[in-house]
Amino acid sequence: MDWDDIRYFLALARAGTLSKAARALGVTHVTVARRIARLEEGHQLRLFDRRQNGYGLNAAGERLLVEGESVERVCQQFERQMLGLSDVPEGALTVSIPEHSLIDLTPSITAFMRAYPGIKLTVLATSEELNLNQLQADVVIRMTNTPPELLVGRCLTQIPLYHYGRRDYLASIQGDIKAADWAVYAEQSHAAGEKFYLHELFPDAHIAMCTNSNSQLLAMVREGGVLGLLAEPIARGYPELVIVDKTPVVTLGLWLLTHSDLRDAARVRCFMQFMAERNWG
Repeated sequence: MDWDDIRYFLALARAGTLSKAARALGVTHVTVARRIARLEEGHQLRLFDRRQNGYGLNAAGERLLVEGESVERVCQQFERQMLGLSDVPEGALTVSIPEHSLIDLTPSITAFMRAYPGIKLTVLATSEELNLNQLQADVVIRMTNTPPELLVGRCLTQIPLYHYGRRDYLASIQGDIKAADWAVYAEQSHAAGEKFYLHELFPDAHIAMCTNSNSQLLAMVREGGVLGLLAEPIARGYPELVIVDKTPVVTLGLWLLTHSDLRDAARVRCFMQFMAERNWG
């Protein structure tokens, strides 16, 4: 049995459509359709019902889904442990970092690239939760006070966040915060938290815009017309922005994390140690 056949089966079972499965696998939808057809024909067993809006598992597919996920876990654990046993600081390394508008890691990453030219970096700038069990990334850097318990690493520094606005916008509302419009970060898992911070301070705050991009939030605050919650190291680079209140709304840890199976891999270990030794003061 080809592991790739199981991988394609699981991808389509989870995605429900050829196009979404193809994006997850990094192939074309034609390839997914061909692989699924070959799997079903080779075993003379239909696994999916073809529907108008996509693919759904039939009874046989449902029964095999659990087994397929079990095989997936074993294969991924094997791959993680192989990577973890690597003692050569070379090869591919995927690092997930926050958006540039939350914390600028460019100088540190550039310095690492110069120090370890044999390591080929892929940098994913996103606040999405990535699955290190499935090797979507080797290392993640996140601003949080609740890092996932299953990951290992350390807190590099603490970053305060304040409400900011353009100086001229604050002047236009004569410093009356109750009259301000607000923009908030509204990615599903964080929206409630940010609105909580806002309404704790300003119960009647008017939220004029929600966005799932911290870069867009920063751009809107810089443009004027709204106030928003920004990380102090980024906001201080824009002289037109001023702090609404000099008490931090929240202070978040900058965490450097990896899977326990990967921490001894030479390229992961080199990156973790290099970043930990940077000056984050």
